[in-house]
Amino acid sequence: MSSMPLLWPAITLACFAGLVRGYCGFGFAMLMALGLMLFLPPLEAVPLALLLDLITSIGLWRRACRLADWPRLRRLLLGMLAATVVGVSLITSIPASPMRISIALLALAGALALLWRREPPQALAVTDNATGGGPTPAGQLSSVVAGGISGLCMTLASSGGPPLMLYLLHQRMRPVALRATAILFFAASSGASLIGLGLAGGLDGTTLSRAAWLLVPALLGNALGQWAFERSPPRSLKVTVAPLLIVLSIWVLVREIL
Repeated sequence: MSSMPLLWPAITLACFAGLVRGYCGFGFAMLMALGLMLFLPPLEAVPLALLLDLITSIGLWRRACRLADWPRLRRLLLGMLAATVVGVSLITSIPASPMRISIALLALAGALALLWRREPPQALAVTDNATGGGPTPAGQLSSVVAGGISGLCMTLASSGGPPLMLYLLHQRMRPVALRATAILFFAASSGASLIGLGLAGGLDGTTLSRAAWLLVPALLGNALGQWAFERSPPRSLKVTVAPLLIVLSIWVLVREIL
């Protein structure tokens, strides 16, 4: 793995990002992309983060398929597929430094939005089905739009987590359904983005080699996160994912400025 400097920090990052995603259901690709961009250009860091995100989520799919909100997920995926084409076109045409700044700003904005979000009381945490009726046409459209925004951010910056989670949290879903829906959405989004990036030349043998080095630590972190989730449901995203994203985003921005 001589083509990628700072091997041990990258391994540590993969393990930590896996731990976060195994516990919260999202955040792996975004944390990996932000961290890897400290020593790789975005067109190399983003496909590597997405590839690892897809592979390491496989063990979570079976349980997620049983618990996900499928009607909502199908609408989210519809918007995501349309936006992925736009994202691939942009990431392959924008220079590395502006792209790094854009990615960091996207992640920072998403983290701040999560941090400032007012959380509803636990008693109100219900799904559409629990309220006795299906989603309205406006609600269906909002699902498609949310999927599109998250899919675009995912392809550009591996940062589709905050927009999707903000949407899902606004729906007042049960934590297990929210986590399962997020896991399946990001698996599909990562797969679609990788296909587009591969066709655009952003996925090659070097990316596969780097992924092979980071796969085991990422899977180890994922298993530890899943184990922790089974024993203690996640606390608010305000005290888990949001602070991590803020620190990494500011780190990338400061590095680009200096």
